[in-house]
Amino acid sequence: MQSNRHSEIGYRESSSSAKGKALLGLYIGMLVVICVISFTFGASFAYKDYLLGLPSYVPQGTDATMVNEDGSFVNISEIIASETTQIAIPEFEHIHNILLIGIDSRSKSYSKDGSGSRADIIMILTVNEKDGTIKLLSIARDSYAYIPGFSDPQKINGAMTYGGPELLMATIENSLRIELNDYAFVNFYHMEKVIDSVGGVYAYVSEAERINEGGLNSLLAGDNIEKGLEPETNLLQTSGTQLLNGRQAVMYSRIRKVGGGDYERSKRQVEVLESLLKRFMNRSLSGQASALEKMLPHVSTNIPRDRIEWYATTFLSQLKSPEFVYEKLPLNGYSNQGIYSDFYARQWSIRPDWNGMIPFVQEYIFGENFPVDPVRTIPNAPNSGE
Repeated sequence: MQSNRHSEIGYRESSSSAKGKALLGLYIGMLVVICVISFTFGASFAYKDYLLGLPSYVPQGTDATMVNEDGSFVNISEIIASETTQIAIPEFEHIHNILLIGIDSRSKSYSKDGSGSRADIIMILTVNEKDGTIKLLSIARDSYAYIPGFSDPQKINGAMTYGGPELLMATIENSLRIELNDYAFVNFYHMEKVIDSVGGVYAYVSEAERINEGGLNSLLAGDNIEKGLEPETNLLQTSGTQLLNGRQAVMYSRIRKVGGGDYERSKRQVEVLESLLKRFMNRSLSGQASALEKMLPHVSTNIPRDRIEWYATTFLSQLKSPEFVYEKLPLNGYSNQGIYSDFYARQWSIRPDWNGMIPFVQEYIFGENFPVDPVRTIPNAPNSGE
């Protein structure tokens, strides 16, 4: 049977998408940010103000701190200032890059600013005012990078643990030589409620994905037991195109042991994301408002309220059938993957060639190439000479 994946909403994936290790969890963390900035302003001023007040706003310019390799608290701005570059990055006023982060609030060390919990989802959302495109660039969380304040490279998602979104942004900036000023993060723990708020999502579930070990029903049965429910509760009864509720969609997006492993899992996550956005945008104004009331409290962002209003009134409110262009780093052929003994013994990791991928990232996001300072080479990466 031929799959109908990606049929509900425009989807385009470039041929150079990588296999790299897929991100844990749902890419629909990104959707919540889209919802923040894409609802139609048809309600009263008071109600619009109420909706805009639901996310948690972090003032830009806040002097955030981090824990460095010595275990000391230091200002992130001071660490970043010490890592100067020679070549300035060009400004593209019509392009807006937003870092989207998914975390798991169940971590005991989790704090409200996002630090203390490793990033499960790392994505860059690019909005281009000129051509009206929305591009997604995901970064595998196990990719090695140099985190400011640390001498040795380590997994990029650790930056969230040590210094929250500000440190993760700085790490990505240093690795890709791009500028990031805005971020938003969501608690993965609440994604079930987000999906249910739009009445579920459509996805094509193969028979293997439904019944095999590590498939949807297998994961759902295990989750049922953890929650004290009967193992058969809420199991999917048939394969094919299905309307999945929140719990089913979360489990579907977690499938990794069926099919093409992490790469197929990332495609499932995008499938869920696109259906979720489509379902949201097809709702009535009252339906959108009701969904937003459930979604927005789970979002924390440093995007100012006035800029969110600009997105809604000038750009995203005009998108009726949004098309996502999606890419994933590392690109195929630009990383080594395995267990190495150089830094963290017996830890599986991805060793990217950041310098090799920068020209692609520039063309993908900005539509042109420009010179930048070279990035420190990751040991055991394809260009490391090891």
